[in-house]
Amino acid sequence: MLSIRELRDRAVIRPIKRAVEDQLLDLPGVTAVDIGVKHRAGAPTGHQAIVVSVIRKRPRDQLVPGTCVPGDIFGIPTDVIEEQPVLQHIHCARQEPMVPNRHRGDRYGVVRAGGGLAPCRAVYLAPPTVPSAGEYCRIGTLGAIVTGTAPTVVTMGLTTFDVACLDDAWAVGDRMADPDDGRVHTELARAALSGRVDAAAVAIAPGSETSCVVDGIGPVTGHASAYPGERVRKNGFGTGVTLGVVTSVDATVRIDHGEALGVRVLREQIRIAAADLRFCGPGDAGAAVLDPGGRIIGLHVAGSRGGAFGFASPIADVLAELDVELCTESQRIRV
Repeated sequence: MLSIRELRDRAVIRPIKRAVEDQLLDLPGVTAVDIGVKHRAGAPTGHQAIVVSVIRKRPRDQLVPGTCVPGDIFGIPTDVIEEQPVLQHIHCARQEPMVPNRHRGDRYGVVRAGGGLAPCRAVYLAPPTVPSAGEYCRIGTLGAIVTGTAPTVVTMGLTTFDVACLDDAWAVGDRMADPDDGRVHTELARAALSGRVDAAAVAIAPGSETSCVVDGIGPVTGHASAYPGERVRKNGFGTGVTLGVVTSVDATVRIDHGEALGVRVLREQIRIAAADLRFCGPGDAGAAVLDPGGRIIGLHVAGSRGGAFGFASPIADVLAELDVELCTESQRIRV
């Protein structure tokens, strides 16, 4: 938990960070701008700073003048770290079988939060994204059960734009399957890729059985804002149930969405540090991030290579842009 002084310092830094983050993102190799504790020689100094992530750190004398991060900005110290946020889905060659998720629990046949989600439509990919050129299926996570009106009440699953939409050729009605058994159980209903949200909602097929319990974690009790120092959990298709700690709610990240969509900037995202070895990995995109009380605070979007850090879109923004509400009932529901 951050102290009152640290929270106050972040409140002072926040408008300055917002004012200069676009200039910092334009510098070569910069991938994110955030607020955090400044480190010196690997040790925390206890002072809050504007933290700039780069693909690779280099000595200042090797950089072209005017392209390096300044030591301070309007009196606020800066810190530079190596980190490259990447989207976290699995790509599986179309002719290959999808690998079952070992963390799915025992609710086989149920459309479940924490389970996998795979669009039936494939996408053409080439190296270095994949080992060899060809058509690939994408697998991510169905993070939570939500409801919306269109014009009647519709039960839907929540995931990310990059999982459900793939590229710019997406369309409402695109079919989705459960990668564990190949069962087509949902279709794309709504999507949003904006300055603060990477999300999509998929309508669950009539007659399907679903549950608002997140596998391995428990029932969803509502949603809440994240705050630094809070311990959280998520269940993703790739790495299962993992623990993390919210370190910031101010992360602005540049994420490559591929050739069709290009590099997009997500602002004021939640940064989560792994409580153990890693918090996230490929296949986890779309997972709901929950606080100890079972409230969802965010939708996992991306992570650092290796999974030491994850980034999530604030859940309130996700629900507002998709115009949906969380399902908080703990029992199974017949759609």
